[in-house]
Amino acid sequence: MIDFSFCIPTCIILGKESLARVGSEIAQRGGNRVLIVHDGGSYLEDLLKTVHKSITDEGLTVLEMEEKATQPCFSLIHKGVEFCHANQVDFILAVGGGTVMDTAKGMAFLAVNGGNLTDYVLNRKESSKCMPVASVVTLSGTGSEISGTAMVIDDLHEPAIKYPLFQESIRFLFSIIDPSLTCTLPMRTTLAGAFDAITHVIERYFNGSSGYDLQGRMCESVMSSIMYNMRQVIKNPADYDTRAQLQLGATLANSTLLELGCESDWAVHYMENPITTETHELHGATLAVIAPAWMRYCYKRDLPKAVDFAVRVMGVSAQESDQKTALAGIDAFQAFLEEVGLPTHLSQLGIESDRFEEMARRAVATAGKEYVGEISRLNVDEVTAIYEIAK
Repeated sequence: MIDFSFCIPTCIILGKESLARVGSEIAQRGGNRVLIVHDGGSYLEDLLKTVHKSITDEGLTVLEMEEKATQPCFSLIHKGVEFCHANQVDFILAVGGGTVMDTAKGMAFLAVNGGNLTDYVLNRKESSKCMPVASVVTLSGTGSEISGTAMVIDDLHEPAIKYPLFQESIRFLFSIIDPSLTCTLPMRTTLAGAFDAITHVIERYFNGSSGYDLQGRMCESVMSSIMYNMRQVIKNPADYDTRAQLQLGATLANSTLLELGCESDWAVHYMENPITTETHELHGATLAVIAPAWMRYCYKRDLPKAVDFAVRVMGVSAQESDQKTALAGIDAFQAFLEEVGLPTHLSQLGIESDRFEEMARRAVATAGKEYVGEISRLNVDEVTAIYEIAK
């Protein structure tokens, strides 16, 4: 087991009445002039009124930018930094899903560190400084509410590339989660978010010959629960408890808890990034295309874990060989995705074979190395081959 230290400073506040605590939580942490970052969606109208009131009732000032966070782009983040400096902002609150949360993290980080985000992405440079930042979560899936990562798009250069900003300092001070806020989300958005969470676990679960039973079984439980609740939410979209289970599953999936002492891969996410950046498809929907194809290409490298996944998560009976058991598990996994209506082929997203090599190069560029995946270590040709499987 790898040596580790474990500290997640984010306070998770989950419940039906949790929104009422926004203002007091900010005030307790010294906030005074609060910038609210959101995507401008009409669905936020009543929610934002509640958030505004909670903050102003504490005697704090609420500020908003004219520009809305529809993509976590460098250009918008830089405008946010300028806004913070011009308006003496001392606290940032994200109200929304992953895009909004990652945008707010980028603004909060760069506002006190200066320079350009390209100085910091891909672990090029680290800083322990960040403006206080928190979130109100309206969509479960990304797990950004608890992670020390933000996915940000360099739209200042061509082609636009999505990079990870890894900084422990950007973790939210608190994240408020009211599952009832997600009850009216479009079903496809709900299911894509849930599968994003499953993929966060997959990246940690297929971690080589670690032999770490505890971490593996925690991953299996979280994946099984999310898949079960994806089926349940289709049957009853407004059920609060099901929504709460999906939100808690997403938070656990991208917490550090499931990977304590283990390596993690992230090849699937790096291969997905250029496709989502170009098509603007839902992140989780693109992951649903790439994950099974990656499994089919790589399962022999981690065959014992692939067998565990097939038997323990997908409920497949043991076949006459481990290889056949693993493949049966992958088949069952892909069948599940088709059952819940998520895409499983790149052609469904409008990506044809003539784009595969360029996409593969951009995936590797996103990783900032000669390969994607800390365990898979897939080069451009191998990524292209996986796209071929997914076509």
